[in-house]
Amino acid sequence: MKLVNPTIKYKDSYLELVKAAKVNGDISEMGNAYRENESFDTMVKRLKDRTQGKNIAKLDVPSSMKWIIENGEVVGTIDLRHVLNKNYFERLGHIAYYIHPQKRNRGYATKALSLAIKWYKKMPINKMLLTCYSDNEASKKVILNNGGVFEKATQDKQSNKTINRYLISIKDDKLS
Repeated sequence: MKLVNPTIKYKDSYLELVKAAKVNGDISEMGNAYRENESFDTMVKRLKDRTQGKNIAKLDVPSSMKWIIENGEVVGTIDLRHVLNKNYFERLGHIAYYIHPQKRNRGYATKALSLAIKWYKKMPINKMLLTCYSDNEASKKVILNNGGVFEKATQDKQSNKTINRYLISIKDDKLS
């Protein structure tokens, strides 16, 4: 498995992922990886600009969108946020991922997060913040399997759901 930047090479496979997400009713979970009525070329440029913080919304942050590739197929997306503002710190954390509905429960998210941790080792941060709703057992398992340490639970003012916050040390310091 590998993480790659969006590219024409995987266009058809990516569009299959989008189609599956729409059919599954969770296209909104793809986040920055998808915009309705956006051409493929425009999307690739937009995502490239995001890595440099160009043309992003005022409350957004720079990030690197990666496609999760297994056997030449896009099995998901993972958004690697470079920095956190107040909203991302309180609610969303450094990572957002989406796995193809028919590819879930096969370890793709766990492996993608482990690759993301390696990517973050090149960034000027010591710890990654990961969040998930308290009822999202699959994401909790992915985070814990990658060394996530529970920090605390908070109440999300937007959804009124409980958010679990986890930290993953990516440098040599230990979390306590």
